[in-house]
Amino acid sequence: MFIKTLQIQNFKCFDNEVKSLDFNIPDGQTLGSGLNIFVGDNNSGKSTIFEGVDFLRDNTSKDLKDIKNKKSSNDDEMFVEVIFTGKITDVIDNFSQQNKKEVFKKYIYKNEDESEEYFKLSRSSKNIKALQLWNNDESKFKNEAGIDAPLKKLFETNFVWSDTNPNAQASFGSTTICGNLLKEIVKKFEETEDYTNFSSQFHKTFNDEESGLRKELKQIEEKTQKIFSEQFSDAKISFHFDELKIDSFFKNTKVEVDDGIPTYMEEKGSGMQRSVALALLQVYAEELVKHPENQDAVKPFFLFIDEPEICLHPQAQMKLLKAILELSKTKQIFIATHSPYFFKNPDFKNTGLFLFKKDENQKVEISNIKDENWGILPWSPSWGEINYHAYDLPTVEFHNELYGYLQELSGKTSISEFDNYLKNDKNIADTKSYQRNGNTETITLCSYIRNQIHHPENTSNTQYTDEELKKSVDLLIGAIKSNS
Repeated sequence: MFIKTLQIQNFKCFDNEVKSLDFNIPDGQTLGSGLNIFVGDNNSGKSTIFEGVDFLRDNTSKDLKDIKNKKSSNDDEMFVEVIFTGKITDVIDNFSQQNKKEVFKKYIYKNEDESEEYFKLSRSSKNIKALQLWNNDESKFKNEAGIDAPLKKLFETNFVWSDTNPNAQASFGSTTICGNLLKEIVKKFEETEDYTNFSSQFHKTFNDEESGLRKELKQIEEKTQKIFSEQFSDAKISFHFDELKIDSFFKNTKVEVDDGIPTYMEEKGSGMQRSVALALLQVYAEELVKHPENQDAVKPFFLFIDEPEICLHPQAQMKLLKAILELSKTKQIFIATHSPYFFKNPDFKNTGLFLFKKDENQKVEISNIKDENWGILPWSPSWGEINYHAYDLPTVEFHNELYGYLQELSGKTSISEFDNYLKNDKNIADTKSYQRNGNTETITLCSYIRNQIHHPENTSNTQYTDEELKKSVDLLIGAIKSNS
């Protein structure tokens, strides 16, 4: 079961215009197929999407006024909606409590050829305490009594926030990122002889009538039974201890770090604690490679990582991305990042890429970078192109791409021929004097910057400015678009 679509309206920075995002879904084979990357300036709505998913599943302890868009009126509805797709019936059969299975199943609907199952949830300002289910036959949302907790059991959402409480990063509780990943890594242990022996010893100690502990408990049972029988004479009382599942042990797990002073992880800095969670993520990816039979998730879980580059040097960022790409073959992962290193891996082009920007009126605009209408290069999107459109940041890499592609389109093999093409065919003015081998020539700004990039050994010319680099990039973009 995966998140197909998210819709959001009047939630925090999102205004009254409904925003809809269609996400990448894992195909089980392709690196990055289940990875969705959000890029854009700070305060452009990337993390708010994460908060919206969290709000949908777990509600919020905040007042409505704190999460509703400040510009919205009292009558404007705030909502977050998610459409799931995939093997929804199987998930309900395996993880729903018995008395809710049929309730949930009646809200499953299919596409026209009935090849896909869908399941739509919503939480809105009409009643933020009520999780709504979409009834496709009646084309409206409905609330079923007592479904919030059972619905949470169908899937897990795991968040690594950029400002997460440090103790949460080091925790191994059943709902934490470390706990869930560690549980996935070692789940095969329950099938081993060691675990079978442990299970047998557990029941022998706690439930066997001949064990010393059981004999002590027997006395408590008899005393309790005597009092209980005065009210319910036919009922009998006995203590039974259910075997602890392996993930229960992780709740008390602690990581000790010896960096000169051996201390538990929760006493270390937040950067080190966050690194533990991300290191576990990489170990999990490696385990999937070694044990492909483990790739079927016990329960659907969705991983959200806000700024994974924090506290990681560039090489570590690229290693983390490699691990995430491996995980995303079977898991759905969402990342909000500013790091260009996440765009340098060739497999990132298999991912879902979303550009977040605010216009002059502070309205959030979201572009799907994988849309066929986005980008102007045959290999779009490149990391230079993304940086330019996401952060208005011109780079020499993007300039090289644009200049080289336009030169290829022109068919002009020499720089002088191509520069004349820019002047005469593309009406780009000759604005710079360039000195080379004692000679001075007047060339376009585009060629001037190209020459300085490719020939840094020539120090006879004034270095171009950031403003000139941006102007040249814009000129090249305009020239390429005029060819289309």
